[in-house]
Amino acid sequence: MQKQDYMNYFFDCLKTLFILLLATLFSFIFVKATHNNINVAIIYFLAIILTSKITDGYFWGVFSSVIGVIGINYYFTYPFFTFNFTINGYPLTFIGMLSISFITCTTITNLKEHAKKAIENEIKTSRLNEINNRLFSMNDLAEIIELALEFIGEFTGSTVIYYEESPQLSGKRIIRGSDPEHEKIMHSHHEEFVADWVFQNKSPAGIGTNFPGASSCTYLPLISHDTIWGVMGIFRRGQEKLEQMNISPLNLILSQVAIAIERQYLSDNQQLMLIETEKEKTRANLLRAVSHDLRTPLTGMIGASETILKNKKSLSEDEQIKLIEFIYEDSNWLLHMVENLLSVTRLKDDSSSVNKISEPLEEVVTEAIMRIRKRFPRANIIAKIPEDFIMVPMDATLIEQVLINLLENAIKYSGNDSPVILLIENNGDYITFHIMDEGKGITIGKIESIFDGYPQAENLSSDSNKGLGIGLSICKTIINAHGGNISARNQDNGGAVFTFTLPLEGSLSK
Repeated sequence: MQKQDYMNYFFDCLKTLFILLLATLFSFIFVKATHNNINVAIIYFLAIILTSKITDGYFWGVFSSVIGVIGINYYFTYPFFTFNFTINGYPLTFIGMLSISFITCTTITNLKEHAKKAIENEIKTSRLNEINNRLFSMNDLAEIIELALEFIGEFTGSTVIYYEESPQLSGKRIIRGSDPEHEKIMHSHHEEFVADWVFQNKSPAGIGTNFPGASSCTYLPLISHDTIWGVMGIFRRGQEKLEQMNISPLNLILSQVAIAIERQYLSDNQQLMLIETEKEKTRANLLRAVSHDLRTPLTGMIGASETILKNKKSLSEDEQIKLIEFIYEDSNWLLHMVENLLSVTRLKDDSSSVNKISEPLEEVVTEAIMRIRKRFPRANIIAKIPEDFIMVPMDATLIEQVLINLLENAIKYSGNDSPVILLIENNGDYITFHIMDEGKGITIGKIESIFDGYPQAENLSSDSNKGLGIGLSICKTIINAHGGNISARNQDNGGAVFTFTLPLEGSLSK
């Protein structure tokens, strides 16, 4: 018997003796006041009922029944303060009172036990519903396993181990329990053998099953749709069997855990399929954009060079120079396109991340503007940079490429010669770049898909020979890889604004 059980036993003893003492005291007062001892038995019956009510089990109720009947005989039956069971008719009265006391106390104790079990069952049912709801609201496999281990350990009062795969396959295992000795036992080769048997046979094994195998634990499979998703091992103190009343709800929760794990596996696989589908879509968009953006200038260059080769004698010098300039401009554009493609290949395929180094913001912006002015000497670019010296974690080459792409788009496709403004703001946790023009803006309905990599030629003037193509898609890829965001919108007074953010050291983009 544990210390807590001794304490409960001691307190129940004190309660019983105190109630019997009070019953005897009240009986004396009642007899003295009424000079009648007929109703003394009622006081003791009430004491027996109260004792059965506030103590645990049957013992103290039965004990108070015996003491009560003896007390009535000793204190309130003639001759007083003497045991006398030989009075005519008294043995029958004694047996009758004792029987009534027994029946009363056992009935009350039974009712109390039933009420206690009903409350416990209600709590278990409520807890099962809570666990079930939480299981199916989770979308992370680790959280599902953690919840299952926590609940089963609490429900059975045991140390619990979970095997994701067969131990012989070195499957992942998680243990929940407070006793290091339990963990040592559950990690033994013999226990792993029994757990592996459960995986192979999809049947319970260990203590309390048809395959005990001299195991110290009870191993239960997590099965859904004839597929085993894991094994739960339960180690009880003293290597006790699971109570029969706990087996049904435990099997129910294990089946719910198995279903939740299966659902999460299917969800994860579906998510992987969606990711792969999205990758394929991105590849297709990239190929479509590349084919569109490369075909137009290549066709023009081939046509111009063919014209020079076949009609050199009939062409004037000015006409030949114009065609050569056309070839030169388109070849530069193709070089710029190749630079964009090379920028993308620098990103890691698996995580789209970059190696960031803190770079001076002003130097990176100045370098990008210098490069864009070499291509567009007449471009009017106004840069507004914070006066503070700011170091920004970035891949400088890639961010320069983003600035060049956005500035080039603003210069070429705004539709006029208005200034292009590059406004940079320091928001504390992140740096915000705004590239603004005063042109015709972006066609309504194309803003949402402008970064998807589709050709945007319909947004351009009729004399444009190349669309925005993959440039904006590459910008989005680079900014996302830096942990930032990029967006586009039209200004209220006309023109387009492209905005992107870069997080500063130790911050996330907002």
